[in-house]
Amino acid sequence: MDYLKRYKQKVKLKTFEVDSSVLHISGGRHGQGFPLRSGEGFMAENGEALARPDSDRRGIVLEQNVIGVLGEEVYLRCIYTGKGMIFFASWNRVNSTSKSIKMAGYNSFSPNKTFSKESFSTPASGTNLTVKVGIVRLDMEGQYTCGFNTDEDEVKESLFLTVIARPKVTTHVEEDIVNGTHYQTVSCSAINAKPVAHISWEIRGVPPNPDIFSIHSSTLMHPNGTGSVFSELRFPILLNNESRVSCVVQHPALTQPGVTDIMVQTFVSPTVTMEMELKQKEGKDFHLVLCTATGGRPQPDISWILPTSARAQPSLKPDMGSESVASSQWFPSDLHEGENVTCIFGYPLLPVLHTRTVTLPTYYIGSLQLKKRKAIDLLRLEEGDIDVFISMEVTGNVPSYEINCTKEGGPMPNEVNVTGSDILIKGPVGFNLSGQYQCQASYYRHTAFLQLGIEVNPRVPLPASFPPNISVNLRKEDANVYVECLASDASPAANVTWVLPQDLNGGIQSNISSSNGSHTVQSILALPACLPREMTVECVVEHLDLADPERRQIVLPTCVPVNVTLQNSTVWENGIAYTQVNCSADSMPPSSTIAWHTENCRSGINASETSDVARQSGTLQDNDVGVWSTARLSVRAYAGCTVICVLEHHEREQKSIHFPSLGPPSVHMKVGPLRDSEFWAAVCEYRGDGLVPSIYWVISDRNTTTTPVSVQPAFEGVTVLVSSTYEFELSRHEGKNVTCLIRTAYGIEERRTVKVPRYFISSIVVLNQTSPLRGNHGQHTAVNRIALQEALPHQKIVFRVSGNTPTFNIRCFRVDGSAAHTVSLALVFAEPVSEQDAGLYTCHASWYHHKATVFVQVDVTSKESQTMTFILICFTSATAITLFLFITLCMLCKRSGESPSPNKGRKQRESLAGLMQTPCSPELGKATLPVGKGPEYAELVRYSIVIDEKSTV
Repeated sequence: MDYLKRYKQKVKLKTFEVDSSVLHISGGRHGQGFPLRSGEGFMAENGEALARPDSDRRGIVLEQNVIGVLGEEVYLRCIYTGKGMIFFASWNRVNSTSKSIKMAGYNSFSPNKTFSKESFSTPASGTNLTVKVGIVRLDMEGQYTCGFNTDEDEVKESLFLTVIARPKVTTHVEEDIVNGTHYQTVSCSAINAKPVAHISWEIRGVPPNPDIFSIHSSTLMHPNGTGSVFSELRFPILLNNESRVSCVVQHPALTQPGVTDIMVQTFVSPTVTMEMELKQKEGKDFHLVLCTATGGRPQPDISWILPTSARAQPSLKPDMGSESVASSQWFPSDLHEGENVTCIFGYPLLPVLHTRTVTLPTYYIGSLQLKKRKAIDLLRLEEGDIDVFISMEVTGNVPSYEINCTKEGGPMPNEVNVTGSDILIKGPVGFNLSGQYQCQASYYRHTAFLQLGIEVNPRVPLPASFPPNISVNLRKEDANVYVECLASDASPAANVTWVLPQDLNGGIQSNISSSNGSHTVQSILALPACLPREMTVECVVEHLDLADPERRQIVLPTCVPVNVTLQNSTVWENGIAYTQVNCSADSMPPSSTIAWHTENCRSGINASETSDVARQSGTLQDNDVGVWSTARLSVRAYAGCTVICVLEHHEREQKSIHFPSLGPPSVHMKVGPLRDSEFWAAVCEYRGDGLVPSIYWVISDRNTTTTPVSVQPAFEGVTVLVSSTYEFELSRHEGKNVTCLIRTAYGIEERRTVKVPRYFISSIVVLNQTSPLRGNHGQHTAVNRIALQEALPHQKIVFRVSGNTPTFNIRCFRVDGSAAHTVSLALVFAEPVSEQDAGLYTCHASWYHHKATVFVQVDVTSKESQTMTFILICFTSATAITLFLFITLCMLCKRSGESPSPNKGRKQRESLAGLMQTPCSPELGKATLPVGKGPEYAELVRYSIVIDEKSTV
């Protein structure tokens, strides 16, 4: 039962139904049941096959239930675990007529061994029939058999392939209006799926509110075994405040539910307006009240609250293609004065959203009177006058009115007509026009009356008269402007008056002069010379011979605005910075003066401060009405001050400029080698405001101050940049302090000190494998011996330099003094090495006065010489070993055949020593013997050392 225990750990078993042939498990993948044949194994929840209890006995391992997705690929796994020799193996499909069709397999007698058809891939081998199948049709669902023909038996197993199809999801949004309510319907379809998909709706991850949203779903099955599901989400727009809904499709072929977001309309409050306008309709005055709602979604309904006696008119319906809806009502202007009209914007499912109210105007007529003759109720006319106009005016707020007149309760004479608000007497005027007249101004029920009496007097002959000559002149004197109006040579004398703006006051002087029966009237208007804005005065001349008064207008000149300019610039003189401030004012007389003041400053600007201030004043050369003044101020003395230029004239004007405070100077110093030079340099850079300093150099070993160094300053406004360079040899000041001393004329002193580093190069060594070179007496020399391979190019001898210098140069020379080729830290033999490259090389590592030297002996070896050396060494070593063994054997044999006489043994050893004598150092024979060893051991040691030395030559 171990296999059942393992299966329970992977699959939740909900229901077991067991009979003699089939074990059915409910609760598999996606809640579906999978048939499992008795004795053929189990399927885990993830689709993996569990071990069958008889898999080893039957000899086949395969998955018995496989799910494939239409349009994708699936693996049918079948592995033979038996021991028989396989001749033929195949996948067979069992069709509806129980006929077996070979789809793929293995044939040991075929040249190609494996075969396949349709969308089956070829198997891997005869024992592994696992194939990849492309699911291209729904009818590929069915039973498939995996069989193996061996030399012992034929075994086969079956599986069932279930084909499912993913749904195709589509969405659509529609709008409609039902009973005045604007609805939106969102459709979501999952079509041609096997099995049928499931559709649900979500808004922000939760199901829709059923009080607002309604859902309707339907399913349609197709003959090919697939099905389509359709779902609609419907809601009124005015109750929706979410702009996105989600259609969630669940299906076994989907690894996770498919979510499709659909954008929908939300409720948007409209912008409402209410307007009233007076219009004419059928010859009568009406007030048109228009209510408009713009940008609402959905569009609102518009209703009215009207005056009690008003009759409602049809309202405009919303237009689905427009962004606004409007409704209007007409009201007679005389029936609903002062009454309120209210416009209501709302929706059937919501309370009132917006209201707007307008009050219809109330009209009145205050009076009807004569223009410019308010206190006169009797009008006198002369007999024979023609085209006499009597003008009336109506006070009140009525939009229009009508004037009708009667004479003494009867109709008006034929010579008298009422035109608009004027009474026109065409004339000539007769005595029949005398009498009492009554005129009435009316606007519906609003009226006003005017009583007017007309008296016609007989014409009296007048003496001869002639009109005046009229002229107007303007002249300017000092602070005044004089306007002269002259009506000359008239009879009788003309009447001259002035019409002035309300805010203009002036003096008027008039006089009359006569000559030869004619009269001249002179009237002079005196005004200030400087006016703040452009104004117009009018001279009115009235005379009997003038039908209308003659009017002459003249535009008075305005004051030219005073333009005060304040400019500043920087001037350097004797190493001190000055700010030159120039204040000028044009359009002013030379009598105007310019004064200077200061704020937030320790002192003012006066002539006594000659060291810090220089002033000049004058008039503008190109303008006879302008003044200027210049002040030159020390930047350091007036730092942080505000300098004010004050213009004194009939008005006081001023402009100011602020002198910024000066910050502390900055000094930077650095020491380093000069480029392309053997010298070092100390550079001192000064940046400050207002003063050019003096720079001195102080060296620590001297402890004295040098004379000032002449520098060329660079100016940036009030800022000066000064740089001084002190050049020296590194060997003179290495490890010492170099100080830059800066002094200004005001006693300010700055110091910066930098220590010159102390450097060294301790050694230069060779990194290649070397051997020491011995002198004539065997001592080691300071020469490094290196062997190079003959005829091989690009060989290098690499060095390492010890020291603290930032950089160094390595140069190598041959014995003859010629320079060798070096690159970076290596002596390079770029060409193939020959015997000419052998010899002693001297290499230096140097930086300024620091240097280290190494000697290199270069030997050139060839492959032939190395081979001969190897053969010689091998031959010599073999000969030496043979001779040593022969002598040892002889000594042992002779020693065993004779008596051990000490004298005779000593003689034999001496004779052998004479034969084996070598030119070794005599000290070698004096080596200390190991404890417990006799003289024979010393002799053997001597011989071995001699042989070793010969073998190494």
